Formats: sequence, structure tokens, C-alpha cells
Amino acid sequence: MSLFKGTGLLKLGCLGLLLAVLGMGCAKSGSSDSIKLSSWGDPKENAILADLIADFQKNHPDIKVELQRVPWGEYKTKLMTSVSAGIAPDVIFVSTDDVATFANKEVLEPLDEYIKNDKFSMDDFFPTAREMYSINGHQYALPRDLSPLGIVYYNKKAFDAAHLSYPTDDWNWKELLADAKALTKVDASGKTTQWGYAEDWPMVEAWAFSAGGRWVDNPMNPNQYAFNTQAFIDGLQFRTDLILKYKVCPGPSNMTAMGGLGASDLFTNGSTAMLMAGMWKIPAFRDIKEFDWDIAMFPKGPTGQRGFLNGSSGYGILKASKNKQKAWELVKYLSGPAGDKKLASTGLAQPALKSVSDSGAFLDGQKPTNKKMLNSAQAYAIFAPRAANWSEVMSGSIIPVLDQIWTGKITPAEAVAKIAENLKDKPLVIK
Repeated sequence: MSLFKGTGLLKLGCLGLLLAVLGMGCAKSGSSDSIKLSSWGDPKENAILADLIADFQKNHPDIKVELQRVPWGEYKTKLMTSVSAGIAPDVIFVSTDDVATFANKEVLEPLDEYIKNDKFSMDDFFPTAREMYSINGHQYALPRDLSPLGIVYYNKKAFDAAHLSYPTDDWNWKELLADAKALTKVDASGKTTQWGYAEDWPMVEAWAFSAGGRWVDNPMNPNQYAFNTQAFIDGLQFRTDLILKYKVCPGPSNMTAMGGLGASDLFTNGSTAMLMAGMWKIPAFRDIKEFDWDIAMFPKGPTGQRGFLNGSSGYGILKASKNKQKAWELVKYLSGPAGDKKLASTGLAQPALKSVSDSGAFLDGQKPTNKKMLNSAQAYAIFAPRAANWSEVMSGSIIPVLDQIWTGKITPAEAVAKIAENLKDKPLVIK
């Protein structure tokens, strides 16, 4: 059943719906001569996808593909609205964070018969990525990439100026803190002119997981929450101290004072010496001319443990599609060897195919030179819980509480207790 059934949206005309809700053309999904692919991503990422689609169409001149970009923050809501209105795309970009939600709402077409009929091998995909898109024995999407969120970008020029050795993949929290202190610069007025460390957003999992904490008992098949532990609190506390105690990492007020600059902008313009972010920043960072840079794996925690969030995105077919076979041809290309090799050459993402991730297509000698680290990182990368309501739980009950930590309104221990109270009557929803 559609989430939006009976809301009155169906009474809107095609043009009004598309302009007001999706900003797309008026042709309905499923027209005989084309298929629509809906994706998020910044302009550079979408240019890469458009290039992949152009290559696909050279070998499939009978299939016209229309690429529709929707900003990440609006993606899921607008997708569900388009499904309700009967104007949904044929193929969607889907992350492991949302595949359980979409499958639970019966939006996605199981791919099992297409895989079987084409004898499409699933063996080369990294097992964890493949399994995250498989629910109750049904494959709902093909992985395109992996994105271990355990990447620390570092500015070699800043490290050289501070007479510091570059980070290695074997470093620890204490070493990160020592480097961040040495790299933070404050002028005579007390203004920080260079931060030692920053994060693209509050990447709490790396700290909590490396301290030994976890969100749930089993991410693949979560049965209960598991975050109300001292280890989880300790991880949050270290991140809090970077902001409020040591003042080596910008907090929310600092970012606001910088007039809307994002943390990745701080790295690009040399205002932070280290940045924790995903690998999708690589294509943009390759344009940096002012300094050389590389990456290191997120450091080990106090007991030598290491862990961080894993991400993955892939492609699925909507049940509402009228052109499922054509849609499958596109999905098969984008997630198959040809598409994955071309994607690998852009540096945008780690290929979900093991053979491509280990090949020269990915390990091509371009920046970052330590890109091989990403293959090793898979041993420590942990996916978000595969629960149909996990995104809702995070956005509604967890993130608003965590945001209060970074401003000093509450302590990590108080936040964990408050989150536990918030979730007392919100069990995980498993399809």
C-alpha cells in the first residue's frame, strides 16, 4: 500500500504534480520509448552517472534513458509521492539505509527472476554488500559501490609545516588528537584560522564503534538496541572533547559563524588539516591545486578496536515500472563489470565487485595514493541496521538528541539515556 494513498495528490494534474513535486517532465513512467532513472548526488556525481548512461545507450540504442536528479534530503519523500501519483521512475538509486524501508512498503521489484533468467552471477560482489540488498531471500537491488566511512583525508602541506609525520593506517585516537592539537592555529584575536580535524557531518559511528559500542545486536538481522553501554558513551565523549575541551574540531556554532561553509569546503580551502568524510569527495578534491593530500584509515580506539559505518548504494527497479525488462538491462549494466570499471576510474566510489576493486581500474595510481586502504577497511566497516524504520528512528529519535551534545547542552551519558527513553516504545521494524 502506498504511504500517501488518499491524500488528494492524485487530484492534481500531471503537469502540476511534476512541477510542484518533482520538477520533472510530464511524460509518465513506462512510456514505450524510454525509462527514467532517479538519483541523488551533487552535480559532479550526476555528470559521472550521465556519462555512464551515455555509454549504456551506445550499446542499447533502443533504450532511451532519462536521468532525474532529486536532492538527497528530498529523495525518499518525493519518490514515495511519485509512486502514489503514478509518475514514478523505472529505476532508482537506493542505499542500504533505505532498501528495507522500500521493500517493506512493497515499492521495489524483486530481481530474482531477472538474475536467474540472465544467469547473472552474484559471486563477485562483496558478500556484505550483496546481502544488505537481500531480504527474506529476495534480491531487491544490485550493489553499485561501497563507501566505508572510515576515511580521514589529510593535507600534506599542513603536516609538513607542522613537522609531523603523515598518518598511517595503524594510528590511534591519541595520535589523531596529538596531530589535531599541533595542526590547530589560532590568531591573536582568538579566532581559529586552521582546524586540526573536522567531519563532513557528525560521524558518531566511527567513535562509538571503535570504542566497542554498537547501535543494535546484529545489523543484518537486528532484534534489539544495544547502544546503552559505557563503550558507546566513551566514543561519543571523545568526539565531544575534540570540539568542546580541546577545540580542535569545529562545532555547530563554529560552522554557523563561517557563513554556511561546509566541512569539505574547509578542507578544500586549507582551513582544516584533516577531514573525516566519504570517498565521494575524491573527484572534487582532485581539483585542489594548492596542496597535496592523501587518506588514512580511521584510527584505532583505546583498546585497539576499529569500526566505522559502511555505506553502499545500488540500483533497483520499481514495481510500478511498465518497462521492467529495459530497466533490468540498465541496472545490470550500471552494477556489472563494465559500469563498475568506468565508475572506478572516476574515484567516486569503491566498486562493489571484488575483481574491479582489486584491479587497476580502481587502484590506478591517481589520488589518493593510499586508495588500496579501502579494500582493507571492509574488514571493519559495519552497515546501518537493516530495519524498515531505521531512518525514521535516526532522524526522529536519535540525531536531535545527539545534536545537543556538540553544543554542550547535555553530556554523552545523558544523551544515551535520553535516546534509550525515546526508543522504549519504538521497536525495530523487520520485514
